[in-house]
Amino acid sequence: MKIEMAESLMVSWMKHIKGCQIVQTNWKASPKWDMRNREELTSIMEYSSVVCKEAFHWDIYKKNASLDQLMTQAETDVIGIRLTQSGCHIYAADVAFHEAGLNYGPTKEETAARVIKKILRTAFCLYGYFGNVPADIIFATPKMSPWLHENFQKSTEIIKNILNK
Repeated sequence: MKIEMAESLMVSWMKHIKGCQIVQTNWKASPKWDMRNREELTSIMEYSSVVCKEAFHWDIYKKNASLDQLMTQAETDVIGIRLTQSGCHIYAADVAFHEAGLNYGPTKEETAARVIKKILRTAFCLYGYFGNVPADIIFATPKMSPWLHENFQKSTEIIKNILNK
């Protein structure tokens, strides 16, 4: 299996800078695992859909009819777990390297909505399969338009509010 350069850099960062003892690329939950907090996650999914439509006019779950479908499609580029005597900390990272700049669709709005969906889906997976474990969710890209950067700065607060709720 080919490992992307950006993923390889993220693996090294998690191991050597963040001190993760366990690091895996292309992490995907097993269908055999029980999902915790299903009702709460369904509620958060519905709430986040409404909030993103109101704040940005983005339909972030347009092709995902249910929480199960959303979770089945989830894949995180790199996940790292740092184990300490006081517990564990998870790092989950998605990386995107597009030569011409970050682009996931025909419009900048589509790109922004897909990145927000990736971040929320990662949060749902962590909460659904690991419970309430401290975690950092990272989306890394070396090149992004000023419009996208500005909207991600705004959406960061909205995502924090969604997840705090």
